[in-house]
Amino acid sequence: MLKKTLKGALAGFLLALVFCLVKNSIAYKFPSKRAGMQAAISEKSIDNLFIGSSLFRQGVDIQTLEAELSGNSFVLSYNGNQPVQMSEELKMLLRNEVEISHVYMDLYVYSSSLRPAISDTRLIWDMDMQGKNVLFSDMVTYSEAGFREFFDFYVTSNNEYMIFYPVFQIVMNQEYYKGGNIRETFGSTKKSLDNLGTPGDREGIHDIQRKALEEMVELCEKEGISLSFVEIPKYYTLEQTKYYMRLREELMECIGDASCYSTENVEFDNTNPVYYQDLFHLSGEGRREYTMQLIKVIQEKETGDE
Repeated sequence: MLKKTLKGALAGFLLALVFCLVKNSIAYKFPSKRAGMQAAISEKSIDNLFIGSSLFRQGVDIQTLEAELSGNSFVLSYNGNQPVQMSEELKMLLRNEVEISHVYMDLYVYSSSLRPAISDTRLIWDMDMQGKNVLFSDMVTYSEAGFREFFDFYVTSNNEYMIFYPVFQIVMNQEYYKGGNIRETFGSTKKSLDNLGTPGDREGIHDIQRKALEEMVELCEKEGISLSFVEIPKYYTLEQTKYYMRLREELMECIGDASCYSTENVEFDNTNPVYYQDLFHLSGEGRREYTMQLIKVIQEKETGDE
C-alpha cells in the first residue's frame, strides 16, 4: 500500500514538473492572434510599436492608429509595465527578428519609480526563458525576491491560463485587435473623479528604471529604430499635485533630449471627466480623442523633418 502511494506521489510530482517545464519553456510560443508577444512576433514587421502599461492599452486606440497613421501599428501592453520589462520585451522581439521602424514607449511616473516587480503575470507567460530569467534576476537584485517569489514566478503563475488556454483566447479575441483594446469603456463624473485619492509620493525615479530608459535609447539607436516617449495625460487633480510634478520633472530629465510627446505638446482636455475611467486610464471616448491628437502631432513632426 505504501509502495503504491509513493508511486502515485512520484507520478504526480513528475507530472507537475513536466507541466511547469512546458509552461516556462514552450508555452510562450502558443499562438495568440490578438495581443501579447507572440501576436507581435507574428506580425514580423511593425512600423509603429507602442510598448507600455495599461495606460497604453486604455489610452492608445489601435483602430484610430490603423486608420490615420501611416504604416502598420501594434500595441504591446501589460499592467504596470516598467522600463526594465519593456526593455526585455523589445529585446525578445528583436531576438525573433521582428523588423521595427519606430518604438513609442510609455513614459509613466509611477512605473518608473518602483523597484522591479511583475504586476501582470501574462508577461511571465509571454516571455522566453532568457527574458524570464533576466526579469527575475532584477527582482532578486533590487527587490529582495526569495524562494516565495521564485515559486510564484516559475511555478504557480499562469497555471489557469495554461489549462484553459483556448477559453482565454476566445475572450482575448473579443477584446483585442493587434494588441490594442477594442472594448468600449465608459467615462466617469467630475464628482467621482475628484473624490478619488491619488497614489501619493515616491522617493524618486528608481536607478534600475533610469538605467533601463537609457538602455532603450541605446538599443534603438544601435538597431536603427526610431524611438519616441509618449506621456498619456492623467486627470488634472493628479497632474497638479506637487509630488507628481516633481517626479515627472525627474523622469523628463532621465530621457534628456530624446523625442517625447508629452502632455505639453499634445492637446487634450484632461479636465473632462467623460474622457477618464479613473485618474490614470482613459475611457473609450478619451482614448479615441487622445489618439487623434497624438497622431496630428506625430504627422506634423514627420512633415517638419522632411
